[in-house]
Amino acid sequence: MRAFCYLLLIPLFISLSNASIVEETCKNISTSHPNIAYDFCVNSFESCEDSLVAADQRTLAIIASRLANSTAVKTEARIQELMEEEKNQPRRNRLDTCMEEYSNAIDELTTAAQALNVCRDGDAQTFLSAALDAASNCEDAFAEAEDASPLEEEDAEYGQLAAIALAIVAALRR
Repeated sequence: MRAFCYLLLIPLFISLSNASIVEETCKNISTSHPNIAYDFCVNSFESCEDSLVAADQRTLAIIASRLANSTAVKTEARIQELMEEEKNQPRRNRLDTCMEEYSNAIDELTTAAQALNVCRDGDAQTFLSAALDAASNCEDAFAEAEDASPLEEEDAEYGQLAAIALAIVAALRR
C-alpha cells in the first residue's frame, strides 16, 4: 500500500520540479529584462502542456519559440482579416508591412526551434533576434503615419513571447 502511495506522489514531485524550472527561468528573465512580466512568462508556459514536463531551459526555449510562432501565425491571420476589410490604401500598405514582418518571423522562429533541437544555440539566437523585430516594426509602420495600430495587443503579446525565447537562449549561451 505504501509503495502505491509513493507512486501516486511521483507525478506531483515531477510537476513541482518542472514548475520550479518555469518559475525560476521566468524570475531570472523578468529580473534581467524589465519589459518581460514574470506573470506573463509563467502563464504563457502554463498554457502549454509540454512545459509541465520540461526538464531544462533548452526545452523551455523550444517551447517559447513555438509559443511565439503560434502567436505570430494568429497575428498573421488577424492581419489578413484586417486587410480584407480595409478600404484605405495607405492603411492597407501598413498592414502589408506587418504581414511581411510576421511572415518572416514565422520562418525565423521555425528555424530557431530547429537550431535549438540540434544545439546550435548561436544560430537560434540570431534567428530569434531577427524574429523579435516583427512586432516593433509593425507598430512603427503605424506610428510613422500617426495612425493607431489595430494590432497593438497582438504585437505586445508576440513581442513578449519572442523576447522570452531570446532571453532563454541567451542564458543557454552563458
